[in-house]
Amino acid sequence: MPTSPRYDTISVRLSQLLPALRPRLRDPLACALVGISQAVSAHQRPIAASMPLVTKHQSKIQRLRRLLDNPKLSAQSVYHPILRSALAGLKRQRVNLLLDRVVLSPHLNVLVVSLGFRRRSLPLTWRLLSHAGSSTLDDQQAVLSAAATLLPTSVRITVHADSEFRSFALFCWLRAQGYHALLGIRGALLVSSDLQQPGKRLEQWLPHRDSVAYLNTVWIREDNAGPVNVIAWWDKNDRNELIVYGVMSSLPAQWQTYVYGKRRMWIETLFRDWQSGGFALGTSGLRDHERFSRLLVLISLVYVWFVSVGRWLVKRGYRTRIDAGASNAWQVSLFGLAVAWQNHLRTFNQQMPLIWYLYF
Repeated sequence: MPTSPRYDTISVRLSQLLPALRPRLRDPLACALVGISQAVSAHQRPIAASMPLVTKHQSKIQRLRRLLDNPKLSAQSVYHPILRSALAGLKRQRVNLLLDRVVLSPHLNVLVVSLGFRRRSLPLTWRLLSHAGSSTLDDQQAVLSAAATLLPTSVRITVHADSEFRSFALFCWLRAQGYHALLGIRGALLVSSDLQQPGKRLEQWLPHRDSVAYLNTVWIREDNAGPVNVIAWWDKNDRNELIVYGVMSSLPAQWQTYVYGKRRMWIETLFRDWQSGGFALGTSGLRDHERFSRLLVLISLVYVWFVSVGRWLVKRGYRTRIDAGASNAWQVSLFGLAVAWQNHLRTFNQQMPLIWYLYF
């Protein structure tokens, strides 16, 4: 097979991390990773154009399609072993699992669990839903359980999710697993400090629009959920309307938890990188769920690689060569740093390092 320095590096690294991987899968996998990493795209044509093969363009596309049809390419057999190795430095740390759902196209409704990391997040597990709309409790438990198995056993887990996942059943299940929870709730919910009281709307607990309500050991009357701790505040939604946001949590309702809870938004940066800010996944043209899930394996391998390189650049002191922002006001994300660094190295005909390890 025609080769390239990047292909050689990826092939050797795959052999080291996945010793049971057969060449019949390893070689086209390495070729596809070269294409995706150089094109930074989920579209088959630009990926194929960047694959190191001396053949017709249509033949390259056919090879990529055969790889996406291969049932041996799965997250469990390829992505997860590499991810476990990348996350080895998490031992004994407090980690944030971010649960959310993203609609990439009318046919692709994806439930995702990601790991919060440096104002970004890394995809751990996902499930393509067979229907439009919200996921079920079984779906949520399945992806969260699978995500937890990828982490070192000594970590302390906190699960963040927005109001779509406001479920006392999910809250209780998370607590039974030994996890902390920060689940979004709506401002219209009735909250009371005593089961014998009727309660009042969450927004009524806020005396003015600059205040934050910290409610410990209260009950959410709609589900008779409790006792839980609740934090609520005013903010603007996507339509610039001022509304009340809130979370119910097993953590104490205090300002530290309020700040900590904002990490839920880090999953939005992953979705942006998946879509308009990077790979344009929603316009990949794939509708079959199995083929799309295999494409997600490839995209996620490249994404973890690029975020790892971005973190490596920061650790080496190279960030300011790309991002002139102050250390507390970055203008470019870790993913964006790696994309820019790749373009910088191309100018000097140099190769970007292959790093599948997160420096925490």
